[in-house]
Amino acid sequence: MYTSTRRKLNLNATNCILKGISDDGGLFIVNNFDSFNFNEEFLNKSYNDIAKTVLKYFLNDFESVDHIIDNAYSKKNFCEKIVDVKSFGNLSFLELYHGPTLAFKDMALTVLPHLMVESKKLSGFPKKTLILTATSGDTGGAALSGFKDVDDVFIVVLYPTKGVSPFQASQMNYYTGKNAMAISVEGNFDDCQNLVKKVFTSDIELKNYELSSANSINIGRLIPQIIYYFYSYCDLVNKGEIKFGESINYVVPTGNFGNILACYIAKQMGLYINKIVCASNENNVLTDFFNTYTYDKNREFYLTNSPAMDILISSNLERLLYIITGNDEILVDKLMKDLKETGKFTLPECYHKKLSDFMSYSVNKSETVAAIKNCYEKYGYLIDPHTAVGYDAYVNLETNLTGKTVVVSTASPFKFVETVNEVFNESKEDLELIKCIAEKAKLEVPSILKDIYNFKYNKVVWKKEEMETNLRKLIGEIDENN
Repeated sequence: MYTSTRRKLNLNATNCILKGISDDGGLFIVNNFDSFNFNEEFLNKSYNDIAKTVLKYFLNDFESVDHIIDNAYSKKNFCEKIVDVKSFGNLSFLELYHGPTLAFKDMALTVLPHLMVESKKLSGFPKKTLILTATSGDTGGAALSGFKDVDDVFIVVLYPTKGVSPFQASQMNYYTGKNAMAISVEGNFDDCQNLVKKVFTSDIELKNYELSSANSINIGRLIPQIIYYFYSYCDLVNKGEIKFGESINYVVPTGNFGNILACYIAKQMGLYINKIVCASNENNVLTDFFNTYTYDKNREFYLTNSPAMDILISSNLERLLYIITGNDEILVDKLMKDLKETGKFTLPECYHKKLSDFMSYSVNKSETVAAIKNCYEKYGYLIDPHTAVGYDAYVNLETNLTGKTVVVSTASPFKFVETVNEVFNESKEDLELIKCIAEKAKLEVPSILKDIYNFKYNKVVWKKEEMETNLRKLIGEIDENN
């Protein structure tokens, strides 16, 4: 059963997935992970088999997990390998960008639409679902791709005008349609996310729709991300690179703390993990938290070349706080109130040792480009700027890490070709530039890129001071007319 990080509840998974966020503002989570049985039988399982085992553990009220997984992780959505692990000695990269939008968000957002449809069936839910989602880039495209044309669902994605790459903006608008909208906001990601949270906890009344979210604040988004940590470990064992029971490290580039939290939960479930490295860009609020135990968002916000991590309010950290404090919802509620009222909170000293599983490191823009170059020159392996943040963290912390280390590779380098080209210095643009870099790096160009780069669209832009009024008006119009 599920509870809230801020108040004791007793809910099943279907309720949590449909609601997205608790009425008290907290996030849904299970109380413990002790009963999961990770053993050597996992070595014989395919990605889909492991996915089914993990989902059945969390979604025991669901009747069609097998069907959901086989539909989500199908050849229609993914390449022959759903994920891939590339190794170079003691370093490996976990590639999570072989889905429809070329980013790790596909790993969960191909599953979530099926979870929502099934949740509505199981609960006899009479209303349609209106999904509000804030994005710093990749979530938006993956959510729009996943929910486009899903019956009885309307999705609205808010993204910062200057906080996403040109390709990401084009990709989001490419996936809009009769039930899917992408709206550019003249603010940053935190402005978008704060508005979504505010609307969720407001007294807005809808006749035909119920609000939900596709962000990782929704437990249905978070759970599928746990799967690939188990799979990657088993893959390394099967390749003879590690022995079963041997602990390894994961380096996770992160902004909203969802992907790295999934890694931590996998460890709580029994996966053999030594250290988890939190890799940040110049918006290093998480790095500072792990070093000082104070989370302080009162700082300058930077637009970087790893835009999906340009975040100062890391929502999923709340779930980590709940776990390490022994499910103390009263303390978590207080810390979140401190964050809302003062912009910061401090973790009590008695819980500091609970963070010993983590290490942290932050990387600036020039170091990110240098890391892309270093990785390519050393291994002949091309990475995107977010993965480069993780790789640079690994390089700088390597002497403090014991055993095999896996850097989580979150996006295709072709999604951020302008930054990647700082290594190659080619004079070409867009598709011609991609083809040129692909040829040099001996990589195939994903077929979807041509369609997205050639896509023409009219951008919808909201001013920051008008965004709440506009969103409430839009929600009302959707409720009346769809």
